[in-house]
Amino acid sequence: MKRLWRQRLKQHAKGQFKYLQLVFNDHFVLVLVILLGALLYGYSQVVKTLTASWWLAPAMALVFSVLLALGRLATLTEPADATFLLPKSAEFSQYLFKARRYSLLLPCVVLIFATIAALPLLPVLKLSVLTAALPLGVALLLFKDSDLWLQLLAFYPQRVPRWCRRELLLGVAFLALWAGFWWHPAIALAAALVIDLSLRWRLGDLLAAAELMWVPLIAAESRRMGRIYRFYNLFTDVPGLGGGVKRRRYLDGLAKLVPRGLPHTWQWLFVRGFLRRTEFFGLYLRLVVIGALVIALVDQWWLVALLAALFTYMIGFQLLPLYQVYDEIVLTYLYPLPQPQKPQAFKHLLAVLLVIAAVVLAGGAVVSGHFLAAAGALAAGLIVAVLVAWWYLPIRLAKLAAR
Repeated sequence: MKRLWRQRLKQHAKGQFKYLQLVFNDHFVLVLVILLGALLYGYSQVVKTLTASWWLAPAMALVFSVLLALGRLATLTEPADATFLLPKSAEFSQYLFKARRYSLLLPCVVLIFATIAALPLLPVLKLSVLTAALPLGVALLLFKDSDLWLQLLAFYPQRVPRWCRRELLLGVAFLALWAGFWWHPAIALAAALVIDLSLRWRLGDLLAAAELMWVPLIAAESRRMGRIYRFYNLFTDVPGLGGGVKRRRYLDGLAKLVPRGLPHTWQWLFVRGFLRRTEFFGLYLRLVVIGALVIALVDQWWLVALLAALFTYMIGFQLLPLYQVYDEIVLTYLYPLPQPQKPQAFKHLLAVLLVIAAVVLAGGAVVSGHFLAAAGALAAGLIVAVLVAWWYLPIRLAKLAAR
């Protein structure tokens, strides 16, 4: 099992590195550096204005509890394992222990950086940085260690008692962190240590003679990798990543805005494809809403404009695969349609969607009362929308035609 884990981990790392090279290219890294610098500057300005209010301790506890909830158990299992490894179910726990240890790496890095980011807030809470930082960091790591144990035990449900639930752990972590920020993080450390040691002490009894639930295990890993690949799909095409088709009757009115007839055939198809294919419509809504919320929390006009431009570009890039969804339908080749109609129809749809996204993103700044930032966001979003629809899209379509 240890050798199988090493082989799976090597293959997984190789595949992830290929996509990470495409995601973190020079342009995106430059944007991230600029955003990080702006966020750090904004965070430093906010910290200077904070006082010891009653809401600060529960708010920090809530933020850290959300961070603890991030990070799923990465098992790297495959659908065929349920058949070929079924006789090795008793020994497969060694594989899962390795997977749990690997799954700790990224969450621990995130929690350590979050602890460092919280250091300026400790004096606001009348806590000493020298005596409070270390207990806070260790408590977070212990809570995450317990969380991953509970995620592993969830696939052995026969012997797991009701108190071994992830939701209960996160609730206890929130209360312990709240008390820790109110008095001292040593309280959170003590609670985390008791929970982690109790789980490790009962681990042998909980796993003894318990049957591994292969189907939920493989399904959970498939969902986890699906989320990762959907993130990669924001920046590059991921082979085999697709979605379903769902008719949304409440959007039929929008679909009817495009008239039927020969001059509007491709436009009619693209509008319905966007509204009914889950991988486009859902992601478009999520990016627009998340972008508007992020912009609403920022007050520097130049940072708002930069965020609006970034989100508009990401939305446009994500919609580009919509152009190819009908390529494998033979009727689109048999029906006599003018050749320039398809790219023109897609350009029109993309421009309309990006303009709507730019307006909604600017609305996030309007809601927060930053009208100058809203004007900058609208201008930046519209400029990016024009560049994507009338400059970048023809280049991309020319490359597709040359294949």
